[in-house]
Amino acid sequence: MTRRDERKVSDILRAMRAEAGERVKLADIVASLGERAFGVAMLMFALPNAVGIGTIPGVSTLFGVPQIVLALQMLAGFERPWLPHWLLEKSIARADFETMVDRGVPILVRIERYLKPRWGGLTGALAERILGLVFLALAAIVSLPIPLGNQAPAVAMAVVALGLTARDGVFVVAGCVLGIFATALAGFVVLGGAAMIWLAITHFFGS
Repeated sequence: MTRRDERKVSDILRAMRAEAGERVKLADIVASLGERAFGVAMLMFALPNAVGIGTIPGVSTLFGVPQIVLALQMLAGFERPWLPHWLLEKSIARADFETMVDRGVPILVRIERYLKPRWGGLTGALAERILGLVFLALAAIVSLPIPLGNQAPAVAMAVVALGLTARDGVFVVAGCVLGIFATALAGFVVLGGAAMIWLAITHFFGS
């Protein structure tokens, strides 16, 4: 019988940092998950934007698109995450990956102390499929080029994902609440940007 990998996500990230080459492919991240389910996969892909390196051109989309793919699989009831080869070949520079780990691991270590199984109905198979819709909506926002609009939904997804990994329904609820605020924030940013563009147009071309 294969021994199940019980390492915490913070430990996985530390190990990946130590073994990283010049570039870290999405395939390397998926390989590090072993037989883990969607919670850990979503957390790994949410982390770059959650810790703020999504401001690097292309990073928010690079990690947002896999989350969309995985969210659709959750909705469809897949048991294990899967990504197409062309997506697995996408990569991030080692320096950017190290920045993600250095920022994310200390936060994860503190949070992992409070994770424990509770409110199990919110982390079961049916709940996971419903949460796929939550991930899909938030991942779509992360993938869009919205100034200052990527980090908040990524944080929300990370919190929900932590809840799924530890079967902790409290974190799932907290992440969903954060997701509502993150969606509202992104909406305000988009509407505010549209309003500014409209004002500029009417100022320069209006009568």
